[in-house]
Amino acid sequence: MSIRSFLLSIFIIILTVSCEKEISVNLPTPKDQIVVEGYIENDVPPYVFLTKNSSYFSDFDVNDLDKYFVKGAKIIVSNDTDSVELVEYSSDLINFLPEEEKIALAQFLGLPLDSSFNVPKISVYTVPLESHFVGEIGKTYNLRIEIDGKILTAITTIPNAVGFSKLWTEPHPSPKYDSLVQLKGLIKDPDTIGNFYRYFTRRNSEAFTKNYPSVLDDLMGNGKEFETQVPLGVNRFSDEEIDFNTFGFWNKKDTCYVKLSMIDRVHYEFWRTLENELSNQGSPFGSYTRVRSNIKGGAGIWGGYGSVTSVYYPKE
Repeated sequence: MSIRSFLLSIFIIILTVSCEKEISVNLPTPKDQIVVEGYIENDVPPYVFLTKNSSYFSDFDVNDLDKYFVKGAKIIVSNDTDSVELVEYSSDLINFLPEEEKIALAQFLGLPLDSSFNVPKISVYTVPLESHFVGEIGKTYNLRIEIDGKILTAITTIPNAVGFSKLWTEPHPSPKYDSLVQLKGLIKDPDTIGNFYRYFTRRNSEAFTKNYPSVLDDLMGNGKEFETQVPLGVNRFSDEEIDFNTFGFWNKKDTCYVKLSMIDRVHYEFWRTLENELSNQGSPFGSYTRVRSNIKGGAGIWGGYGSVTSVYYPKE
């Protein structure tokens, strides 16, 4: 997730749309609300971003992110046997994190793995340097946030992890693009009803990205092994123009990384409804979608990931 994608996804700021006739609409000022974006993944420490909500049509300056972050919160993450109080880090302090935590944070922020973290001013809450608290498969995690006399809470789980049993490539349908390939994979869905997935892709040493939609369920293949195409993800808010002849395709020389994450139903519903709302932006025919949340006392998501990363190496 890129920093820009993160903030725009949370605030769901609408791009301007031109009209032939100017219409003035008086919209009420939204009630102040804290927006949470927090995750815990197997073998990775928890990360929590706290931001302020923003008016639908308010000015947004991506170069001044610092003013949107909520600072000074007391955040505790706990399971049945252990708990940890998170520490607030700014972008100036992120380089002091252990290397494995910097790599994990780079993945969450959508930064290249070799990034020096020269990013705009951000604030993130994660475990203290001496802590070994990381996510574990099958456990339930509670989040408690105290800030300015307010208390926000949420619960999530880390489901069993399922990876791709096989990855392979097939040529681009058009000979014109003979340097590009489609990546495909096989998933063996567990024989239980109600499995939900989210996937991320990375080529070579670039950042992990996601496609839209990034989530799927098992309603069409519960308990079965099914084949799926794995498009290369893209930053939805990138300024680059999309070429639909090459969109989602990989270069045949790419090393392809695919992280498949099992998520619980509430986590799935958050991304399903948020991505549906994002896809309707700017469309006069789009219908309003209420974005689901599991945060009591605020908005956003506290989500667990049971993840397995599979790798396809290009043939010589």
